[in-house]
Amino acid sequence: MYDFYFGDKESIEKDPKQWLITIKRMLPRWPNGIPDTEFLAIYDQLTALEADGTFQRDRKMVLVETGSGASTIVLLYFSLKWDTELYTWDISGNKLSYLRAMLTDTLLRHFSEKNIFNHWKYVAYDSKSPYVGIPMLAELGRTVVGCFLDSDHTWDNLKSEVAAVCPLMVKGGMVAIDDGNYTYGRVNTAYVNMLRTKLGLSSVDIPDNRCGTFWEETEALLKTRFPRVENQNGGTYRQNFETDIFWSYYSADRRNMADLGMEKLNELAHRFDAWRVYHE
Repeated sequence: MYDFYFGDKESIEKDPKQWLITIKRMLPRWPNGIPDTEFLAIYDQLTALEADGTFQRDRKMVLVETGSGASTIVLLYFSLKWDTELYTWDISGNKLSYLRAMLTDTLLRHFSEKNIFNHWKYVAYDSKSPYVGIPMLAELGRTVVGCFLDSDHTWDNLKSEVAAVCPLMVKGGMVAIDDGNYTYGRVNTAYVNMLRTKLGLSSVDIPDNRCGTFWEETEALLKTRFPRVENQNGGTYRQNFETDIFWSYYSADRRNMADLGMEKLNELAHRFDAWRVYHE
């Protein structure tokens, strides 16, 4: 399905960002949930980890992702480039299988000497499980140089994921989140009401379900775990999101999501946030 000609190896390596965004834009809507500028901001953050020497090949440093989709493209690209591993948690095994086929037709054409199973470890289970979730990376002797957290959008879930990854983070590592403008504490009310609307039911308002914005809550939690936390101010996402064609291309879908509270169109500046964390 994705077995197109994207150019020769030399041309791809001259402009990998253009190659990667081309692959992203070929995705159907359901796995293509993040804006192009957020996708490229992840690329830029990971490039910085390489440029400043934070990523080191001999220290078993890996990448972590919760939820899967367009972000998997750019994270696996760096996993292949760095000759390390990307660990992805998503409860949808079908989605992971679909992405594997797409990634094989695209990224693995370029990295033809490599095997996807050696570089992408995907787990169709709860990321918080002490047995097969993020904590099991310690059993494998892995440390985390960068993570992108984008699974169930409640603070209860995100807080647990951040807490699980903190002990594994390397000095200067990146913690990044999607939908940092959300304020759902225990239940993602917007998602629940979207499902209720489709079922012909009225919307519900769940009491005592508000928290601070995810980006504020995440930063506060990180500051309890690390002596130095550097907010990246949204990276290149915040510099470019207002002109992103993603919003106009999916405008009808975005408006409907906004009506249900799933897209915070007035608070898009904090759709993506990232931090660098330091042990000293």
